[in-house]
Formats: sequence, C-alpha cells, structure tokens
Amino acid sequence: MKKVLIVSLAFVLAACGVVQPVQQEQPTPIIATVLVTVIPPTEIVPPTAIPLPTQALTEIPTQEPTAVPSPTDVPPTEAAATSTGSDSGQTVVNVDNLLGKGVFSNITLSSDLLTLNCTSRELEITMDASLTDITRAEMYYRVVDQPSGLYPSEWILLGNLGTDGKGKFFTTFTAENINPNYRALPKAWIDFQFIGVNKGGGVVDRTQRIERMVTYSKECP
Repeated sequence: MKKVLIVSLAFVLAACGVVQPVQQEQPTPIIATVLVTVIPPTEIVPPTAIPLPTQALTEIPTQEPTAVPSPTDVPPTEAAATSTGSDSGQTVVNVDNLLGKGVFSNITLSSDLLTLNCTSRELEITMDASLTDITRAEMYYRVVDQPSGLYPSEWILLGNLGTDGKGKFFTTFTAENINPNYRALPKAWIDFQFIGVNKGGGVVDRTQRIERMVTYSKECP
C-alpha cells in the first residue's frame, strides 16, 4: 500500500511538473518629467552714444587785466634836441616835442652833462602836460655804457615829479640818484622817459624814450 502511494505521488509530480517559484513583477518606475523653461538671454543693447558736436563750443574768453607796458616797450622816435647856452655856462637841452608824443611838451634839461665828482652834479628837468587828464608825472631812467652802448641797465623808477598843480612838472636829478651799481662807470649815457598819470592813478600815456642826450661821467670829463 505504501508503494502504491509513492508511485501515485510520483505520477502526480510528473504530471504537474516542478512547481517554479512565482517571480514578482517589478514595479514600473515612475519617471518624473520636469519641465525646464529655458529663457533665452536678452541681448543688452548698449546705450546710444550722444553725438559730439561737430564744432567746438565757443569758450568765453577770460578778460585779463591789461598790463602796463614797461618803458622799453615803446619804440624810440628819431627826433633832434636843440642845445643852448645858459648863464652858468652849462648847455641847456630842449627836447623835441615829437619825443613828448603829445603827452608832455617843452621838456627841458638844464645840462647835457652830469658828473659824480665834478660839475655839473645835478640836472634840472621841466615839462608841461599836454593832456588835461594828467595830474601826476613819473620819471624813469636807465644807464647805458659808453662808448659801446651794449650793456644798458633796466629802467628804474625815480619817482614823481613836483608840480604846480596847473600842468607844469619839474624835478632835480643828481648823480647820486643813479643806482650805486652804475655810478662806478667811467662814462655813460643817461636815458629818460616820463609817464603821465591821471587822478585815479591810471596811466594816461608816456613819452618816447629820450636817449643819449645826457652824458654821465664819474670824474671830470
């Protein structure tokens, strides 16, 4: 009986075959779709440059104060001076009115010679204002070596001339008025120039240079 059961079980197993284990079905993976919105870069347009003007802007000129020219800025004018004798034996020099240039007239120098250690040691200068605006007169001088005339000094302001208040001006110029740096010259010319000044202190005008009419000598000539 036991054999019959075993044989029967064998047939049953043979008929059914080997029972295979049931394979579990793998779950279908869920793929999440992510939508990425791609925003194209916006092209940055550079700002439009402001066109430059074709013509340069007109600059407003800065008005500079007018500089008063120095005596050397006035070109000399060829003019003659007349010389006359005086009671003292000195030669009086009457400067041509062309050199006065309509600023001063009747310019007179009491001598054509000025010395340091001899005579004459002083020079009287007189003149008349030709313009009514002139209330003051300034005198400049310079020293020019003789005989070459190659080394003129700078123009030196002596100061104001005396006045009678009616348009006449005068001064006394001595050898000691000459700058000590130039007194040692054995011989030289003394040049002059006169400037008319108005009541407010402004320069009205100036004469031409009065040149080589007075000789300076350290010793007796």
